[in-house]
Amino acid sequence: MRFKIQMVIENDDEQTTIEDIFTFEKGASHVVDIGLSLSESKQLLKRLQSSLVQAQAKTFIKTMGQCGACHKSHRIKGSHTIQYRTLFGIVVIDGPRLHHCHCDKAHSGTFSLLKQLFSEHVSSELKYIETKWGSLIPYGLTAKLMKDLLPVSRTLNASTIKNHLHNVAQRMEKDLQEKPAIEIGCGNDWAKLPKPDKPLTVGIDGGYVRNWNKKKSNFEVITGKSFSKTKSAKRFGFVQRQDPNPRHRLMDVLQKQGMQANQQIEFLSDGAENLRSLQYLMYPEASHTLDWFHITMKLTVLNQFAKGLRNSDPEAAKLIIQDLESSKWYLWHGNSERALDKLDECYWRLEDEGITYDNRKRFIKHLEEFNTYITNNRQIIPNYGEKYRYGETITTAFVESTVNEVIAKRMVKKQQMQWTRKGAHYMIQTRTAVLNGELTGYFEQWYPGFKIDDEQQIPGEDVKMAA
Repeated sequence: MRFKIQMVIENDDEQTTIEDIFTFEKGASHVVDIGLSLSESKQLLKRLQSSLVQAQAKTFIKTMGQCGACHKSHRIKGSHTIQYRTLFGIVVIDGPRLHHCHCDKAHSGTFSLLKQLFSEHVSSELKYIETKWGSLIPYGLTAKLMKDLLPVSRTLNASTIKNHLHNVAQRMEKDLQEKPAIEIGCGNDWAKLPKPDKPLTVGIDGGYVRNWNKKKSNFEVITGKSFSKTKSAKRFGFVQRQDPNPRHRLMDVLQKQGMQANQQIEFLSDGAENLRSLQYLMYPEASHTLDWFHITMKLTVLNQFAKGLRNSDPEAAKLIIQDLESSKWYLWHGNSERALDKLDECYWRLEDEGITYDNRKRFIKHLEEFNTYITNNRQIIPNYGEKYRYGETITTAFVESTVNEVIAKRMVKKQQMQWTRKGAHYMIQTRTAVLNGELTGYFEQWYPGFKIDDEQQIPGEDVKMAA
């Protein structure tokens, strides 16, 4: 059987044009002949896209080829071509270069109508798919997947996808700069706001990725998640030195969740200086809590040293273990001053020169570091026992899954990738946008009429487990 596919174009002036798009022959004796093959579908889409774009470009040139003031046709200086990259291949388009009309005194020289229509030489759909899948799987694998399924350009490669993703991330960053970094307004006005929603909890933690510039070192990536009982969770992240003002980013996340100025919000972090400075002064009703998990983790290390002390100085080890347990008990109940007193007692016991423990100096060093840690964060140490009994969050354990989701699955572990700070930062912005279900919204804002799918997807439902 011989099949012929044609495109019928009906112009506004009621002229009809019929163009042959694709002709092919198919048998009916084998199941492999049934329907379109992948190769045939690629050829069909590529030719259909080319004919469609060419027809639209011709209509635009015909419509815009006259002066808007005097309605005279612009003089033609010459012609040129552009390449328009789409999901269904590269389309080469011919168009004229025109002289500005004499009545338009504000302009001189020539201009291109094609540049007016194709301000970007890459279609929004192509950039969307490249950004979405490049955020979830490696760039090279994204290029291979797209070539397997779509009639994209054979020159599509990992570098092209990376560059397009970076362009999208830069545009997102530009939009973010126009948003506030703190809650703005008068306290009297906040009191008049409607009754707020349930409190929002924000957990912040850090992860490490390999440094491309310094092969044997890593750099830190900050990531976090905000959620409440009535709001869907949202993720965020950034590279510390690459983001000039991360408060804009965090405030944008809160505002997207509909936060009011009179709504309670609680920040949980490991107490690092950079995270404390990020949280403070952002929200009038915010409270700050030191993560209990990091406290117990540091105490566990100290207890391991104390158990090792039993072999050489059992009496001192017994007293120090008791002091550490007391310190933990006081911290659990929010009494940081008494906890610090117990830590001081441990320190003075270890200062005894009669102790023969081989790791005594290391033990003292870790003890001093923990003492400093509690001292610097004592203002954000609450009564953990009371919060726990009321069912409130006291650890950033929920952020650990976010670190894995945002950073580890795409940037480390099995892939063992190396990143520049800028590349990692841009990747995180697009990846969190995909995981939050917000990437489509950005493209709809930038490209009016952009539509990628008729079905509504729950944010993060299908993509959150992607690599």
